[in-house]
Amino acid sequence: MYSRGVHFVGSYPAESTGAAMRAMLDGAGPLLRTLPTGETRRYEYYIRPIVEDLVTQGMLEVRKPGQWRTLRDIPRYRLPGRTTPAGDLMDLGYHREAAEAMPVFAALRDAYDREDLALQIGMPTDLGLAGIALGMRGIRRSQRKGFVDATIRDIAAIVQSLGENVVIQLEAPAELALMALSQPLHRTVERMMALAEGITALAAAAPARTRLGVHLCLGSLHNRGIPLRTARPLVDLTNSIVRHWPSGRTLEYVHAPFAAGAKPPAASGRFYAPLADLSLSEGTRFYAGFVHESPTETEQRKTLQSIENALGRRVDGVACSCGLGRRPRHIADALVARAAVLAGS
Repeated sequence: MYSRGVHFVGSYPAESTGAAMRAMLDGAGPLLRTLPTGETRRYEYYIRPIVEDLVTQGMLEVRKPGQWRTLRDIPRYRLPGRTTPAGDLMDLGYHREAAEAMPVFAALRDAYDREDLALQIGMPTDLGLAGIALGMRGIRRSQRKGFVDATIRDIAAIVQSLGENVVIQLEAPAELALMALSQPLHRTVERMMALAEGITALAAAAPARTRLGVHLCLGSLHNRGIPLRTARPLVDLTNSIVRHWPSGRTLEYVHAPFAAGAKPPAASGRFYAPLADLSLSEGTRFYAGFVHESPTETEQRKTLQSIENALGRRVDGVACSCGLGRRPRHIADALVARAAVLAGS
């Protein structure tokens, strides 16, 4: 019936998991292939609650307090006793989030007669987690191992519980931010830091036949992100992820952000021209993250046309650039409605 779907990245400004999931399902209904939990425990600050939980667990301690106003103002952490993070002792909270959402999801799927719908659980990569928690030291593989182990353990537990009813969304804010900041040298940075391999290593360690998606991200602290000057870094990182993707693991979609927080997406067709070089595997959907509250609906239709002209085909789905949790509720609701309209245009 519909040639394009709608994708929601994950977070939603609602008072409960049930309210968030209902709002997204009511607004986009048959256009959705996956339904996020709303991440209501962490929708406003994304990684902050995870890191603060690790402090409570004794896995991290605060080295320098901060207010989380900007990336320069976030607290600085360290490992107690200068040890390597112990993944077997870390609780990142994803399994608990899935367990809380599953009864709500099951009831909604029955009520809306959507047996095809999958629950979506978002997880930032180990580079994103360790980079926020440990700063530059977190880039080292040895310092990231605990975050890798804890993430993989939660993926396995969720898949064991939910099987094919769940899609794990690997989220890469640090990886794309590094690409954006280093352009036009981003290819060199990607190779030197093995950014794509870090993402695909998590996929390779997941149980066989795990359903996965990738959300590339420009950041959204207080609804601010790192702008792209061109879609080229995004295309190059995506193509590298596809080249390194492990066999036996399904890459269901790639979500690409074209707007950075409150900054609206580019209007110029030149910005999107590199999409002509995007090379996805057969069966991998491409979700264009351009839906935004600032441009008019007519302007957004033109942006969609520019994206699809560069891509050479229709996108598989429309989306905002990031989660809606950093928006006021009325704007989030309006963006859900706009996404549904644009998908059908």
